[in-house]
Amino acid sequence: MTGGAPAGPPASIVPDDRTVARWLLVVLALLTALRVIYLVVAGLDLSPDEAHYWEWSRRPDLSYYSKGPLVAYVIYALTATFGTSELSIRLGAVLLSVAGGLVVYRLGRETFPDPRAGLLAVVGLQLTPLFWAGSLLMTIDPPFLVCWTLALLFLYRALARGGADWILAGAAVGLGILAKYSMLFILPGLVLYLWRAPEARAWLGRPGPYLGAAVALVLSLPPVVWNAQHGWVSARHVASQGRGAGLTVVELVEFVGVQLGILTPLIAGLLAWAAWYGIREGLVRRREPYRFLTAFGVPVIAFYLLLSLQGKIQANWPAPAYPSLALVAAGALLERRRRLGPAGRRAQTAFLLAAAGLALGVSALGHVTELLGVPGRLDPTLRLRGWRELGALVGAHRRAMPAPERTFLLAERYQVTSELAFYVEGHPPAYNVNLGRRLNQYDFWEGPERHRQWDAIYVQENVGSLDTRIVGAFDRIEGPFRVDVRRRGLLVRTVAIYRGYGFRGLAPPPGALSY
Repeated sequence: MTGGAPAGPPASIVPDDRTVARWLLVVLALLTALRVIYLVVAGLDLSPDEAHYWEWSRRPDLSYYSKGPLVAYVIYALTATFGTSELSIRLGAVLLSVAGGLVVYRLGRETFPDPRAGLLAVVGLQLTPLFWAGSLLMTIDPPFLVCWTLALLFLYRALARGGADWILAGAAVGLGILAKYSMLFILPGLVLYLWRAPEARAWLGRPGPYLGAAVALVLSLPPVVWNAQHGWVSARHVASQGRGAGLTVVELVEFVGVQLGILTPLIAGLLAWAAWYGIREGLVRRREPYRFLTAFGVPVIAFYLLLSLQGKIQANWPAPAYPSLALVAAGALLERRRRLGPAGRRAQTAFLLAAAGLALGVSALGHVTELLGVPGRLDPTLRLRGWRELGALVGAHRRAMPAPERTFLLAERYQVTSELAFYVEGHPPAYNVNLGRRLNQYDFWEGPERHRQWDAIYVQENVGSLDTRIVGAFDRIEGPFRVDVRRRGLLVRTVAIYRGYGFRGLAPPPGALSY
C-alpha cells in the first residue's frame, strides 16, 4: 500500500517484537484467568439471549429468525464437548475474546511500524465494559467480531499483495454473515477505501476480489436459503430495527451517553479523536494505514449516529467500528509521542494509565452490583439474576401436577420461555405463546399443539388479568400463584404462575404479524 505511511521510529526506542508479543500474551492470559475464575465463582445465570441461543443450538438449522446460525453452532459444539452448563456455553465468549485480541494485535503489527500499537489497542478495548461483557456472555458478538477483524486483516494483506488473502477475506466475511448481518458493513467500508485510494482500484480488474466475493457468497448461502423458505422474515426483522416514530434528538443523546458509559469517557474520547484524526490524515490526506483503518470504522459510527435520530440504537451495535479506530488512536499516539519531550511523554503515559484504570474500574464494578446494593433499574446485571431461582419454583409447581412427565411449560415472552427451558429440571418442553407480540424463533418451531390433553405451567411476568386465549386453551386453570423471585435477598422480578389442566390448543394470534 502507498499513501504516505507513517515513518518508523528509530530502532533504538522501539521494543523488540517478541518482547511486545510476550506482554500481549501475559495480559491476555491474566484477563482470561480472571474471567474464568469469575464465571466459576459468581455463578451468573444465563442472560435471556444466551438461553435463547442455547435453545437454537438444540435445533441446528441453516439459519434462524433474527440472526445467522454461527452462534448456535458454537454453543452446540461447546455443550456437546463439555456438557450443558453456564460455564460450557460461556467458554466460547472467553476463548473468542482471546482470538479477537490476537487478531487485532496482528492487524496493528502489520499496519504500523511500532508493535506497541496493537498492544495498546488490544488492552484499551479489552478493559472497557463493552468488550469485557463480550468476553463473558456468549452472544452473537464474540464470533462476529473475530470474523470482522479477520476480514480486515486479510483485506489489508490482499490489497497489499493479493494472492490467497482475497479468498481468506471472503471466507471471513461469509462466516461473519453467519454470525451477524452487520458484517455487510464491510461493503461500504471497502467502497469508501477504494474511493480514497485510487491506486487500489487496479484490483477491480483482477480475479482476486471476485474469487473472495464468490467464497463469501457461498458461505452466506444458508441464511439466504432459510429465509427464502420462510418469507424473508430476517430481512423484514432487520429492516424494522431502530425504526422510530420520527426525527428526534432524544435517542441520539441517549446513544452517545450509552457509548460513553460502555466504553468509559476517556476511551470513548480517544476513539472519537481517532475518528477525526483518521478522517483528516487517512481519508483527506490519504496516509496509510489511517486511510484503510478509518474507512472501515467511520461508516459504522456514522450510520448509527444518523439512525439514532429516529429510533433506539442498541448499545453493542457500533462495536465493529472500535477495533480499527482503536488502532488509529494507538498508532497516532505513538506517532505523536516521538515528537514530545520528556514532560509530554509523561503526561501521555499518565493519561493512558488513567484511561485504562477507569475502564478497568468500571468493568470491575459491574461484578459487584449485588454487593453494592445498586437499585434494579440502574443495575445492568439484573437480567442475569433470578432465573435459576425461577426455574426451581416453576419446577416445584410442575412436580406438583398430577402427571409431571406430561406437563409442558408456557410463557408469553421468549426470554422467559428460554430461561425456563434451561433452568427447569430435566429441560421439559417449553413453548412461547403468541398473544399479539412480534415474531421470534419459537414461532418457526413446532408449537404445543401436539401436547393436547397434557397439562401446563404458564408463567406470566405480571400479576394482571389472564388473557382469554390462555383461559380458553385449558379445561381448567388454577392461579395465579404470585411469586417474588429473589436472589441473595434482593427482589429481582415478580411473576404469576398458573396451572393449566387439559390443554385444548391455542387460537392463532390476532391481526397482522409484527416483525
